[in-house]
Amino acid sequence: MFENHYKIAWRNLFRQKMYSAVKVGGFAIGIAACLLIALFIRQELSYDRHYTTADRMYRVIRESTRNGERSKGLYFPAPFVKALEEDYPEIEKAGHYIGNVNFGGGSNEIRRVDEIESTHEEGFLFMDQHMFEILELPLIYGSPKNALTEPKTMLITRRKADKYFPGEDPVGKLFILNNDENRQYKVSGVVENFSVTSHLQCDFIMTMAGQEFFPGEQSNWGASNYIDYVVVRPGTDVKALEQKLSAIVENHYLPAEIQNGRDAGALAWVKSLQFKLQPVRDIYLNEEGIGDGLDHGDIRYIWLFGSIAAFILLIACINFINLSTARSANRAKEVGLRKVVGSHRGSLISQFLTESVMLSLFSFALGLLLAWAILPYFNQMLARSLTFPWREWWLLPML
Repeated sequence: MFENHYKIAWRNLFRQKMYSAVKVGGFAIGIAACLLIALFIRQELSYDRHYTTADRMYRVIRESTRNGERSKGLYFPAPFVKALEEDYPEIEKAGHYIGNVNFGGGSNEIRRVDEIESTHEEGFLFMDQHMFEILELPLIYGSPKNALTEPKTMLITRRKADKYFPGEDPVGKLFILNNDENRQYKVSGVVENFSVTSHLQCDFIMTMAGQEFFPGEQSNWGASNYIDYVVVRPGTDVKALEQKLSAIVENHYLPAEIQNGRDAGALAWVKSLQFKLQPVRDIYLNEEGIGDGLDHGDIRYIWLFGSIAAFILLIACINFINLSTARSANRAKEVGLRKVVGSHRGSLISQFLTESVMLSLFSFALGLLLAWAILPYFNQMLARSLTFPWREWWLLPML
């Protein structure tokens, strides 16, 4: 019976070429558009979820009041990270980084020690060993235990290792920054390229070990230049921890400010300080009005594009059904003849369902092919690197 239904459906498909092309093509375009939007939304929602401690990883935010206005900030003095680890047992690990261009972050001229010409490169950060461990950066070359523990060392990403040391193990090789012979950095390891779904991106990670940007900087509570991250212990009450963090003001900030002879306005600002913990998984889609200089998405676009995808698929389905309904009158003679020769109601239903399922499968296959073919242009338009997750277990059931 099914074979008979299949043959008739196939025959009708090719007999009504224009009808089939409109029905299959329209549905396929709707499916393709839906798939591309779904891939975009999936990537936007997957930022910073690849860490094993993602549910316990936070970025520290500072809130303060100045002249009656409440504001948020990210930058903290160098000793702040030490206070987090020593004063709060709830914090498993704390680390920080700095990308300040005034201190050598951001961009630099760089060259191998055995070369003459320098190359302008972006993506320089200073980072301590704990920050490296928090980010769980996988090493290709080098030891994770002392990746950033030695002074004047740096980590480079795989793409920069391939650029400057093709086919070599770069560990132990030297770089010179900004043609300054005194700024020689030894490569301590090669890390895998940062995931495209990481809010933080860089190619050169310079150690904080033995680094002091000005005399007394590492113990100065008045110079805020570092961005701090923490991993809390399992089961920690984050809200309660945020309340406890205010003790840093009384124990560290205020004594330092009083010792430095700050005026009443500065002391009032310090007393207004409060500290919040922002989940790392929320950083990309929730900038929090901080102005951290990183690339961010927008949760509103997720809802907007999701609604558009659902609407496109709904319209494609309605169009598919309308075309079937419009053609039903032309098949009245076929249905009547089938009843005359003894067809049952169930057989007729089965025939029409077979045709619809077959057309849907054709549309699905064509839509998948269209989405795959259009994806490079879609990536170019959105400046993304979306890929089809062919090896993911959930892809086939979802499709």
